[in-house]
Amino acid sequence: MTQEAKLALMEKSLDVLKGATIHQLNMFVESGAKVVYQEQGGTVRDVPHFPLHHNEQEGKQWFMFLVEKGFITPDTELSCWLFLMGFSTSQPSEVRPIEWLKTLETARMMLYKVFADMIGAKTITKARIKELAAQCFTKQGEPLHLAKPKKEISVDADAMENFLPTISDL
Repeated sequence: MTQEAKLALMEKSLDVLKGATIHQLNMFVESGAKVVYQEQGGTVRDVPHFPLHHNEQEGKQWFMFLVEKGFITPDTELSCWLFLMGFSTSQPSEVRPIEWLKTLETARMMLYKVFADMIGAKTITKARIKELAAQCFTKQGEPLHLAKPKKEISVDADAMENFLPTISDL
């Protein structure tokens, strides 16, 4: 099969593959002159989540801090937290949003602190963080809408500002 024929066949196949995610498209095999598409396993639905960064150990430290200080509900599942916040690529079978219990300002502080390196490197914008926060977090059962930055003087704000996870490559 010539290179042009392969390209033409791929272009025709695009309609079949529209909307496929990496989880859905596991094998794309060329067999002689025909292309065979095989899907293996069940499909995983697309769940909005923050981009992958840091490591699971750091994510667990954030999780423990937020639960202990009452920022998120104690029944939050660690696996959901790690996946939604981008500390893990392992998607739980049931992904539930994280219920935020404190002020919107402390939620903004936490997210900007967790993603400070990505904000600095311009790999994520504050607008995108705000958009994902509404998809990954709830407050009183409603999507969490981050507050505009304003100085909050409280024990919670101090705790958030002073928290620093121990980062280790081990």
